[in-house]
Amino acid sequence: MREIEIKLRANNLKEVESKLAEKGCVLSEPISQHDVVYSLKGSRNEFQSAQEGDIVIRIRYLKDSAELTLKQQRSNESDNIECETEVVDPKQIHHMLELLGWYPAVEVKKIRRKGKLGLYEICLDEVERLGTFIELEKLTDENIDAEEVRQELFKELESLGLSRNDEETRGYDTQIYQLELNK
Repeated sequence: MREIEIKLRANNLKEVESKLAEKGCVLSEPISQHDVVYSLKGSRNEFQSAQEGDIVIRIRYLKDSAELTLKQQRSNESDNIECETEVVDPKQIHHMLELLGWYPAVEVKKIRRKGKLGLYEICLDEVERLGTFIELEKLTDENIDAEEVRQELFKELESLGLSRNDEETRGYDTQIYQLELNK
């Protein structure tokens, strides 16, 4: 499945929540997520100059479960082929990844509320060290025109009073990696 998303920096999540409620969107209770993002053989290319075809693997720790996700970048960091599955034993998956040459590179901690907005999933995120964001994503076929979907997503976000000028094109993992570089 291909995931195309728009991520905007957000100043006022409460205001967005109110507008979402007016549209009938019900948000989940806050979900704590701790992502460990792996890179192949210690490479940092995925965070410095991401390119089409780059792969990122992540173990996402939730309250009572964990998920393994592989993302292969398409046109940009917000356009990926995504494969995801629940993990029974994250320590074993971590060990397997290390045996395959994949090592932890970045950790992202956030509190997320999510909901359905028509055909889209919307997430309101409070990301440790980065601030607050809104993500709107659409799952599509792999051979879709990504720019067409991006325009569709922007139109929906603008109906909430949000601006494309607030777009953040880098993933949370890349943003945290860049923070670490600038310490």
